[in-house]
Amino acid sequence: MATKVEMDHLEDQAPNREGKAATTDSQDASDSSTNGALKMRGDIVLMPQPSDDPNDPLNWSSFRKHMAMSTISYLAFVCYMAVTSLVPGTLQLAETFGTTKYIAVYLGNTPVALYAVGPFLWSPLSHFVGRRPVLLLANLISVVGTIVVASAPSYGACMVGRVIQGLGGSAFWTLGPASIGDIFFRHEKGKKVGTSTLAIVVSPFAGGIIGGAVINNKSLGWRWSQWISLIFIATGLVMQIVFLPETIYVRDLTRANHVDHSQPTLQPTFWARYGIRIPKRNPDKRHSFMYLFTRPFVMFTYPAVFLASFWFGITYMLHVGITAEIPLIFEAEPYNFSVLGVGLTAFSGLIGALIGEAYAGPAIDLIARRCLRQGKEWRPEMRFKAIWPALVSAPLGLLMFGVSIQFGSSWVTPLVGQGIYIFGVEIATTVIQTYLLESYPRQGAEASLVFNLARNLLSYTTPFFVPKMLAQINFSATFGIFAALIVFFFPLCIGTLIWRGKAIRERSGEPGWSRD
Repeated sequence: MATKVEMDHLEDQAPNREGKAATTDSQDASDSSTNGALKMRGDIVLMPQPSDDPNDPLNWSSFRKHMAMSTISYLAFVCYMAVTSLVPGTLQLAETFGTTKYIAVYLGNTPVALYAVGPFLWSPLSHFVGRRPVLLLANLISVVGTIVVASAPSYGACMVGRVIQGLGGSAFWTLGPASIGDIFFRHEKGKKVGTSTLAIVVSPFAGGIIGGAVINNKSLGWRWSQWISLIFIATGLVMQIVFLPETIYVRDLTRANHVDHSQPTLQPTFWARYGIRIPKRNPDKRHSFMYLFTRPFVMFTYPAVFLASFWFGITYMLHVGITAEIPLIFEAEPYNFSVLGVGLTAFSGLIGALIGEAYAGPAIDLIARRCLRQGKEWRPEMRFKAIWPALVSAPLGLLMFGVSIQFGSSWVTPLVGQGIYIFGVEIATTVIQTYLLESYPRQGAEASLVFNLARNLLSYTTPFFVPKMLAQINFSATFGIFAALIVFFFPLCIGTLIWRGKAIRERSGEPGWSRD
């Protein structure tokens, strides 16, 4: 049985912007407690409280949950891998299309812009027809885009393919964490969301490694970096069909109707046979597409979402900047790397991301488990206890990369610096994304959209001005400025949330809308 202390600490009771009680996990708990004891696993109260419906994603078997999570993470990985596998071939693309290497760079970073704006389509659409059909459509779009890129006869055609490729792949970045949040409990989310963020963070480096090896092979070339990516994406489509059901489940409607799952069910519809189930909503939650389209913009007005996303965007900016510059840096003097060598430089970031996630996911889950077991009041801001290594490693890695490129001649030191930087980025990704999903669990897709917009929009801009900065003030000053920005904005953004996060969320109120 749950004690009164456990009941009291389940969630903060904040008024929303319409003057109503906050619609949070505490409401799930109170709904369950009116019918009986709170459901627990060992000595941990399950949050959110699952329904009695076996179709509720929270009640799925461990195998079903983890296959769904693995499928989402795999597709987030391979779709962005297709984007970055072309980057080691920047010079080859310039030669093929008769342009300069500085113009060819734009083929590498243009999809990043689509990863920033594409989710503004996918998020509201998923509320209407469910996550499964949207993700299936996004996969097909990725397939088309990859085919266009691989067979492009001109620079313009290749750019069109890259835009299509970015539009399709962006769905897995914004809906992936939200889908994982649909199927796991609070004390599990850190590690599970971390799996998805790990796939996202390591995908550029895996793409560089694979693309470098393929493009370096004279019998294959840059086009085959895309044909091989197409095989991986198509494999993901099969995995989606088999392992990724609809994850949106409206528990409020189920409880209100007191569904008796022991009674025979109706014959499934044609679409239901293929796992496509349009979520049924309460009448007061059936909004127009335009209304839902504007909800992510509303989330910008919530300081907890904006401050956390903005600081992460500043931290992540040089991720794409470094990736775009590496072929230009390491194929020139004094390094003289081959295309394969340029691709292999991605191993440093890959190792940094793996170590970062090995720390971040278990650390934030441990924080949650300790709090729940001790009966303390839970606040999402407690997750930030795990973010301190990111504040040290991200700026340190940038400084090491920039200074060693300018004053050194060894390739080892800058790549170690890149690994240290990505170690910090991975920690920040997991901690902040989990914080956002927990602060606004019923607006998880919209909060993730703001997060992804800050990440991709800020990083997309770097190839336009970083080369000019490098030419004018050199490497150490350029990377030193970005390292200083990370440190400068931390107390203004994350520090503010650590100090007054609960009060800020209470003052902002719970969003007066929800589709779940």
